[in-house]
Amino acid sequence: MKTIKTLDFQLKWDKAGKDIVDYCYQVRLKSTHISNYIERNCLRELKFQTEEYSGIIITLHYGYPEEKMTDCDEPFISLTKCVSLNMILDKEKYDAIKSDNDFREFIYDTMVYAFKKIEVKYPIPSKEILASYNELKNKKFINEWIAIKKTDRKRKLVAELYCTLTIDRFILTLKIYQDKQEIYNKVILETDSDVYAYGYSVRNLVIEKNEILVLGVGDKITFSLDLKNILK
Repeated sequence: MKTIKTLDFQLKWDKAGKDIVDYCYQVRLKSTHISNYIERNCLRELKFQTEEYSGIIITLHYGYPEEKMTDCDEPFISLTKCVSLNMILDKEKYDAIKSDNDFREFIYDTMVYAFKKIEVKYPIPSKEILASYNELKNKKFINEWIAIKKTDRKRKLVAELYCTLTIDRFILTLKIYQDKQEIYNKVILETDSDVYAYGYSVRNLVIEKNEILVLGVGDKITFSLDLKNILK
């Protein structure tokens, strides 16, 4: 058995060029604050089991000849073991999006349409996913969480890596408490809303005798803090 853990939105255009790549990438980038929230607060808790697939991919297509799009609106299992659906992008409607909330409504409408098509053939937790979206909407799309928390009990130290993910930015804040009193609170990393950049830079948090280290892939130091300057 497999468990659905991921939700991904993509845009593909049958044309080459950096501008085209950037245009398409914006869909994944700007939808990440939504998919990340749903993955963490819905799918992770739900543990929805299936026989064949562990994720959901919705791919919007533009500029492809009709003979290449014969499988549109027909769900299938991808090579990555995700239940997938290809859709034709209404580019005029997409290009008319003016605000962040317009984009979010576009993603919501895309999910509603795609889920109806997918569920004809494959079971997915569509009601729970849409409810999770509305939960995030009620929070004004503020997606925040503690990624890593470490404790040094002898010195009564607690260190937290606190994440904030918006439609266009990922912000990582290091917070340190001593004897339950906050003694440090600063942004240590800010990127666009690409969770892959976050995953590469933030893998561990270590409290040493004289410093705190934020480690990335291969234990590469993303950030270090000398504790001598802040401890009471």
